[in-house]
Amino acid sequence: MKRKVLLIGWDAADWKAIDPLMDQGLMPNLERLVNNGVRGRMATLDPPLSPMLWTSIATGKRPYKHGILGFTELAPDGKTVRPVTNAHRKVKAIWNILTQEGAKTHVLGWWPSHPAEPINGIMVSNFYQRASRPMSEPWPMMPGTVHPPELREHFAKLRIHPAELTAAHIAPFVPDFAHVDQDKEKTLEGLARIIADCSTVQAAATWVLEERPWDLMCVYFDAIDHFAHGFMKFNPPRRPHIPEREYELYKSVMTAGYRFHDLMLGRLLELAGEDATVMLISDHGFHPDHLRPHALPKEPAGPAREHSPFGIFCLKGPGIKRDALVHGAGLLDITPTLLTLFGLPVARDMDGKPLLDVFEEPPVPTVIDSWESVDGECGMHPRDSAAEALTEMDREALQQLVDLGYIDDPGPEPEKASIKTVRENRYYLAKAYLDGGKTEEGIAELRILFEEAPDQARYGRELVSALLRSAQVVEARTMYDRLLVECEKEHERVRAEELAKEDGKDKGPYATAPGLKVLGSSMLMAEGRHQEALAVIEQMVLLPRYTDSLQAQLARTLGAMGRWARALDAYRNALRHDPQDVHAHHGAGVAAMRTGDLNSAVEHLHDALSLRFDLPYIHYHLGECYFQLKEYEKAMQAFTVCLRIAPNIERARRKLKEIQELLGLSGSDDASVPQAPQIPEEEIITVVSGLPRSGTSMMMQALVAGGAVPFTDDRRPADASNPNGYFEHAAVKGLAKDARFLALAKGKTIKVVAPLLPLLPPRFRYRIVFMERDMHEVLGSQDVMLGRRSVDGPKNAFRMGLHEAYTKQLAAVDRWEKANPNAEIIRVPYARVIADPGHEMSMIQAALGGLLNVEAMTSAVEPALYRTKA
Repeated sequence: MKRKVLLIGWDAADWKAIDPLMDQGLMPNLERLVNNGVRGRMATLDPPLSPMLWTSIATGKRPYKHGILGFTELAPDGKTVRPVTNAHRKVKAIWNILTQEGAKTHVLGWWPSHPAEPINGIMVSNFYQRASRPMSEPWPMMPGTVHPPELREHFAKLRIHPAELTAAHIAPFVPDFAHVDQDKEKTLEGLARIIADCSTVQAAATWVLEERPWDLMCVYFDAIDHFAHGFMKFNPPRRPHIPEREYELYKSVMTAGYRFHDLMLGRLLELAGEDATVMLISDHGFHPDHLRPHALPKEPAGPAREHSPFGIFCLKGPGIKRDALVHGAGLLDITPTLLTLFGLPVARDMDGKPLLDVFEEPPVPTVIDSWESVDGECGMHPRDSAAEALTEMDREALQQLVDLGYIDDPGPEPEKASIKTVRENRYYLAKAYLDGGKTEEGIAELRILFEEAPDQARYGRELVSALLRSAQVVEARTMYDRLLVECEKEHERVRAEELAKEDGKDKGPYATAPGLKVLGSSMLMAEGRHQEALAVIEQMVLLPRYTDSLQAQLARTLGAMGRWARALDAYRNALRHDPQDVHAHHGAGVAAMRTGDLNSAVEHLHDALSLRFDLPYIHYHLGECYFQLKEYEKAMQAFTVCLRIAPNIERARRKLKEIQELLGLSGSDDASVPQAPQIPEEEIITVVSGLPRSGTSMMMQALVAGGAVPFTDDRRPADASNPNGYFEHAAVKGLAKDARFLALAKGKTIKVVAPLLPLLPPRFRYRIVFMERDMHEVLGSQDVMLGRRSVDGPKNAFRMGLHEAYTKQLAAVDRWEKANPNAEIIRVPYARVIADPGHEMSMIQAALGGLLNVEAMTSAVEPALYRTKA
């Protein structure tokens, strides 16, 4: 069957705004589409900036792969700033792939798509619809706007100028438009531009559908996003900070905007025909409710704070399920799904997956390594020619981004604007790295940015948050303290400027901003100072402004303290505030599991997966729940999906193996379970760890005897406590300040005591042999050791509070392990090594790759040195 696919993009469309309108019968065309196909939420990416997102939709790849970053870029002169173009896109979009395959493909208005690419069909760029001059003046079309160029004049005639609109066009949006003072308020002028722009795109799309054959038709509308940034604040019900006059004037705009899109959708569906496959999507949502912020931060892309994390997904056509829900869709899945619809292979280097649940009979997709290596004309611009076509930039397009608040006005100093643009795009690249799990790459970018521009608090905030997520606690504390100093300096600078004005107001002394207080509580939690963290959050939750929004942070703090019942209550409060908070659903599931309410845990975890199917630890915890419920088949399925998403989560692999052994399936070979990534031995750092005096030196001696290469400096001599040596390297003590020496430890075995484990940078791969010994024996052995080295003898060796401190350190290691998939911990009970060294060394040898000599390892264990016993 030859399939025709119509792909429609509605920027910022949100089911939370749409569903009430469909319930009232105000969007009948969309309702018909939904009833005849599947629908679902579509998870966005971070940062939720439209040029990056729509390029990810069109390529199936994250921004650090496709190369489009932010709203602006440098012009070819390297000095001036222009709106983002497709000049820097490094990979093929879906229309390039289909061009290679000989399919007729048309693209209208996609962001960014200027200059139009010479694909097998028509491309009209996103610079097409914007009227840059008054109607009385000529309205030339920028070169490169239309492919093929012979259609340029025809498409120019289809454009609609805002000045052509009459009162009849404005009245459905603002019924009392006559009460607007248009000399003072520019709202109607802005509204007319939005209406004219999307009407122009619609006119071009309908002409193409009527007049040209097509296999894929892609049409993009940005109007809902523009309506929302300008008028969503007036959407009913009126919030207290919205003036009543403005509310009454503009409260109908959003409803009218969605209904207008429904009318346009109806015409597109009619022209596409009943046999067409139609996909309607948005790149993110837009909060229509209490979750929309009262005020926006004064920073580039600040309006993106109004975006919600879920857009819309809707699909109907031959072979597609009817009146059904699809869960776990993400915008990276669109291109893989389109390729599957056309019967073409999905590429392994794409970051998304085909949404097979939408099909009545799911196909088995074929797979290739990459479409980038497939030869043939695809219609992409050579990089140099794309840049050359854009030496003359449309100032009006740049001004639109300024008006929407997405960028700062470049001002009269282009070189300063160019520096800011490069820096902003690097910031967006860092956030894209973090969102894609490339933590170390993101942190590296943020370190440089915060060093270059310490006055930009968001760089510091993002850096500290990323360091905490990757368990680099010591550096996070250093950066957090520096961030506080920089924020205080910036406050005093602004304060001095205000006092210098005649009517300036004293901003008062510096007080830590609420966002920094929350970040500070996370800092305290990571340091094990849970009671202090809890005190900070409990104090803030007492303030009405934060009572609801900080419930999830309160829950995380309580969970870290093991207060699971209170944590569960707080997570449920967070979900009452935001039912689409995937992390609150996940946290509630874990908390319910810890309190023994396994059925509630399963429900919360399934709710989380319906929002974000791509998060592996949700699947892992679901597997844990089913394992405890003895529903082993479901547990196996959850652990298997976890490993498909993240093959390096060894805990899931071990759980899966445990279940297979329970069910007598240990010999089975399940091809659906991805194998652990094969990393060369010379790239792995083997670490021996544990509390001091837990047997780490004994284990180092055994591994070295078995053939492991130690990373030591032999500075610390053997003594009565360790007659065979300590096997240490002095550089480990400075791990918090400088970890570069670890590059020399790859392929070797190094000793790192437990308190220092969380300082290991995540860019390396670790296998950790972690010695576990009875705490009383550990403390007793330390007393003996310190007594030997003390002039006064053992009577002064005991230190109060050490038991509690070590317990916290072990908990910190557990948290670090969960946050670092690059670290596999093999826990080894000291007592079992002493009791049966042959068996334990055999197990350790297998876990470390099977290359060591077990007999030599076993011989190195000296039970006679087990002198301090509980």
